[in-house]
Amino acid sequence: MTLFTFPKKEISKGFTLLFSFIIVMVCFSFTESYSQKASSLEEYLKEEGEKNTDFLRSLVYDNVSTIIISDSKTQIVGEGFPQKVSTDINSIPTLGSGNNIFRTVKLLQINLGIDSEKSGLRINPENLKGFSNLAFILIHSEIPLTSEDVESMVTGIEEGDIVLLYQVNSNF
Repeated sequence: MTLFTFPKKEISKGFTLLFSFIIVMVCFSFTESYSQKASSLEEYLKEEGEKNTDFLRSLVYDNVSTIIISDSKTQIVGEGFPQKVSTDINSIPTLGSGNNIFRTVKLLQINLGIDSEKSGLRINPENLKGFSNLAFILIHSEIPLTSEDVESMVTGIEEGDIVLLYQVNSNF
């Protein structure tokens, strides 16, 4: 006994429409998975709360063991395994070397000083081969930045894998 009967033509049309909708949603979900959202450091610290950001505050503001890379020259400051890398834009290729020295780093700080560096900065997973424990990328800038500017600088990193932050010095 059949309660409902549908003509084959309506079922086919409904199935085609449903299938098309599913394909579109899957495509949108893949494009969204690679869009990394950026927050200002201050906003992130405020939103997450003091207890949830103690570790990040320590990495940014305290004297933790740091690898400083400037003009592709590397210097380690502090005792113990490095927790932070501070680099200029010219030294970004050094980061992609897969060097074992980066394996314990939790925070990558990239320093921007002039406007032309803003348009030239591009970070992707290829640049970060040796960073097996990276949790934060912080763009520290002497020039004005928006979250959209920062989001366009970092590609191929899924939301949630690494927290993308920026800080602008307000000495303008």
